[in-house]
Amino acid sequence: MQRRFLQFAFCVLSGVALTAGCAKARAATVPDGPPLAMPVPPPRVFAPVGQEEPLAAVPAVPETPTAEAPSVTPRRPPRRAAAPPDTEKPEPTPQPAQPAPEPQRELRAASTPADAEADKKVRALLLTASRNLGNVDYQKLSVAGREQYDQAKSFGEQAGEALTQRNYVFAETLADKAAKLATELLGSGAR
Repeated sequence: MQRRFLQFAFCVLSGVALTAGCAKARAATVPDGPPLAMPVPPPRVFAPVGQEEPLAAVPAVPETPTAEAPSVTPRRPPRRAAAPPDTEKPEPTPQPAQPAPEPQRELRAASTPADAEADKKVRALLLTASRNLGNVDYQKLSVAGREQYDQAKSFGEQAGEALTQRNYVFAETLADKAAKLATELLGSGAR
């Protein structure tokens, strides 16, 4: 009897545990709050433009009148029988000459004093890298050292190209990498 009671109690407790394990917990819902307030966009600030490069004088081109709405062509009347051929054809009126298209102009941002400072900084980094690479004996370098030397030289050349294109941020990044690599090479076993 006691055995059956234990089996019955075990079955009931197992059933309760399984039922409780299958029940889903529900998350409490949070009510939506008030809508977010969007900030007003800031006013646009335009930096004063310094001296502008003079543009080449272009002759004034008269504007051509805009084309009017296309007219509907009237229906042609049916052809008449045998019309006498015209011996003289009217001369077509010459159309006015079309103005030559304006040559493309290169658009560049106006130079600022910050550009001059960035230019000086990049040139100083390139000079440091070049000086340090000049003090390194390429023949005495290991294979990894030679790769580093070539990479520093390549960074210096790319920085020079970026400088001529007035891409100062990219030029400074490349020149800084070249200077760091050259300094590491100089410290690791140059002359």
